[in-house]
Amino acid sequence: MKVSTFPTNLFDLTNFCKGIAIAWIFLVHLKGGWFGWQGVHVFIVLSGFGLAYSCLKSDRSGSWKPWFYKRFRRILPVYWVVVLASLPLVLLFDIGPRPGVESGLFRKFLDFVLLTNVFEEFRGGGTGAFWYVPFIIGAYLFFPLFFYFLKKCSKLRDYLLFFAAIAAMEILYRSVAIYVFDGQPIGYSEKFIKWIPDSVSALDRNPDWLFGLFQRRAPFGFIPARMTEFVLGMLAGFAAFYQPKKLQGWLFSKYAGWLGFVAWLGAQLLLYVGLWGWIFADFAIAFGLIIWLLNLANFCRQRLSPIFAAFTWIGVWSYYIYLTHQPFTRIFPQFQGVLLAGRSSVWLELVETLVLLALTLACVAVSSWLAMKFDRSSYPEKMMAWLAGGNRE
Repeated sequence: MKVSTFPTNLFDLTNFCKGIAIAWIFLVHLKGGWFGWQGVHVFIVLSGFGLAYSCLKSDRSGSWKPWFYKRFRRILPVYWVVVLASLPLVLLFDIGPRPGVESGLFRKFLDFVLLTNVFEEFRGGGTGAFWYVPFIIGAYLFFPLFFYFLKKCSKLRDYLLFFAAIAAMEILYRSVAIYVFDGQPIGYSEKFIKWIPDSVSALDRNPDWLFGLFQRRAPFGFIPARMTEFVLGMLAGFAAFYQPKKLQGWLFSKYAGWLGFVAWLGAQLLLYVGLWGWIFADFAIAFGLIIWLLNLANFCRQRLSPIFAAFTWIGVWSYYIYLTHQPFTRIFPQFQGVLLAGRSSVWLELVETLVLLALTLACVAVSSWLAMKFDRSSYPEKMMAWLAGGNRE
């Protein structure tokens, strides 16, 4: 199959999308009740895209062990350090999913050994965002298998059949999770906008057992629940490598951005129509969202370069922000009203809100910078070398 070089500016656009996504996630953790949780969809799709394209570009072959080493080196050492660093905050301000020191310590243990997603009662809280790390590691574990089958595809029909098979497996998994295990996909409690009337809620037919083992949100913390989003990104990566002009022409055609926006809005209806809608909602939301965000990025790059540069820069920092932001979005709102000391004034409340927001942003910025400095030091490599027994091959 003929190979073309994809214009590098698309990767600038993906960093912009990551910047928008992490801003949404930060804001929804600061003040919930809206669609900011859907920023996670962007990261899932773009992870599949980046991994597939980079593997095709490097023409990788042979053992996958060095690839896994590189991937785990990029996410795990700094994650473990942030898990440990967040422990005093969780205990001091009691921002765990369950009250008490013992609960906080056990939650940190689950975070550290990547088992956070197993128990519903230990999800959420001041470090709830950590669920994404074991989730994306699951995606890494599936990636070589997905990549193998996609490499075998030679025609559009082959790619569509592969995607249909992935979609069928996801539909089955999500159906069982929702109807058998009383599952509720992650973020669905926020819906699109909180004030829209809603009567759809997760089933409550099973008794709680062992801290909600594989109940409620737990089944949706694993890659089988979101395979179509990840594979959608991989398919885009293959298209970017083999048919870059066609992909770019389709993505940035005259009405593509608007169609993506309408598709994204329409997909929100699946959150409200009934439990069956929950089976399909995540992929439908991701599909429309990534299209209109890429077009927004392209528009800003051409017309609003300062905004484009700002969100692109935030996107480069997105993983560090993701790891460090949530404790502070839980801690500082606890002080809402304290600074007023019983005084009531719209202007004073506004000033207090702005002060607390500034403190939150400052703490997130400093902690993200510290995480970045650690990640770029020699310590992560030493940690991974020790874990791998000095064998990277």
